[in-house]
Amino acid sequence: MATAIGWYGPLIDLCKASSYVGDYVQLVVFVHQFTPIQYKISGNGGEVVRMDVLVGDETRSYFPVTIWQKHMRSQISVGRVFLLRNLKITRYGDTVEARALYCSSLQCLLQPDDFVSPKGLDKLIGESRVGITVKDKLQKVAAWLQRANLAHCGSILNYNECRRQLKVNWKLHEEICTQNCSSLSELYQCEDSCKASFHASVGEIFLPITWQDLLEPEAERMFISRRLQSLGENSLVDDLITIGCQICGTPVNNRLGSNTEHNTIPLYCQRSSDRLHMIGTIYRPFLLYVWDDSKYLPISVTNKAAELLFGNVPAEKVLSSYKLHRPCPSHTGLKKNRSCARKELDNEDNKGGSHNPNFYMIWLILLHTMFQHGKNSPFKFKVTVDTNRDWENGRLEMVSVSLPAFIGTPSVQNQA
Repeated sequence: MATAIGWYGPLIDLCKASSYVGDYVQLVVFVHQFTPIQYKISGNGGEVVRMDVLVGDETRSYFPVTIWQKHMRSQISVGRVFLLRNLKITRYGDTVEARALYCSSLQCLLQPDDFVSPKGLDKLIGESRVGITVKDKLQKVAAWLQRANLAHCGSILNYNECRRQLKVNWKLHEEICTQNCSSLSELYQCEDSCKASFHASVGEIFLPITWQDLLEPEAERMFISRRLQSLGENSLVDDLITIGCQICGTPVNNRLGSNTEHNTIPLYCQRSSDRLHMIGTIYRPFLLYVWDDSKYLPISVTNKAAELLFGNVPAEKVLSSYKLHRPCPSHTGLKKNRSCARKELDNEDNKGGSHNPNFYMIWLILLHTMFQHGKNSPFKFKVTVDTNRDWENGRLEMVSVSLPAFIGTPSVQNQA
């Protein structure tokens, strides 16, 4: 049914949109796809704030339309032809798009089944409750869809088949067999991207501190093993833990090089099924250097993998425990840390276990223990190998790790 709101501008071809920047127009277009853009706060779900729609007509195959109005978003559907009324043409940099405003509306003119209707497409268009100008434009759009084979999407039976033939902007999930490598040298010779498992010892954790300018004597702050042995644990939590996406492990704001250059979090999360970031406390991305008798290689570790490496202790628990049980400045050695941890655990037992354990101290002991190569190495790692990346830029990314067995305790495998 036609809306009571009048037209605020002419019906135009998409190829002429750049000539109407700042003006209202009417469009008859086919909807290729739409993307709901939403924000997500950890624990509170998400809310759609706008919809980006990709449309086309016989003069221009692809053209962006932005819809903010909830009532319009709910009516958009892929594979249909719509009359979009009173959209404003805007320009952002080199991009021209149409934007729906408070006075905008839409009307579905053709549905997928109309292309194979027994009544015939021409008769359906003739019976449409729109003006002659819109019917003429609709005829042209329908003819274009048939020529471009998009009209096959008009059948409910053929619609899914047509969608499968269209190119998509994501990779389909494929099971990849894991290659078992006997040594790091064998892993180093992999020429194809794959998954791989191997045994290796932990040599170093390298944290690239790029969010502040370090003086030359402070460079050792980036090497965690040296820092634990000589510099103590001062500010270790502040450096290794930050705010970011708990799924992809990207920090919210990571300062690079200078005070004016920033690397902000990407708009979409590449590892979330709904492409939404889950903001919370995370471990900063770091490089885990591992070695065996033949080679020494870096593995990229992000938040989820870091949790596995640190005994399934999330960054949030470490940070909250650190704030609650800030250690004495003198407690910088491994023996003192163990003694301190035992005292605190004994205190918890005496209180009947009514308080949470000191996750910070547990995490710190795990860090110290990780570098005692002779007692608990090698670890068994599973990684993804991306041959399109450099070795120092994430060619190996950790997926899972098997922790070594302690005395009287079976090994525990952590899987992403």
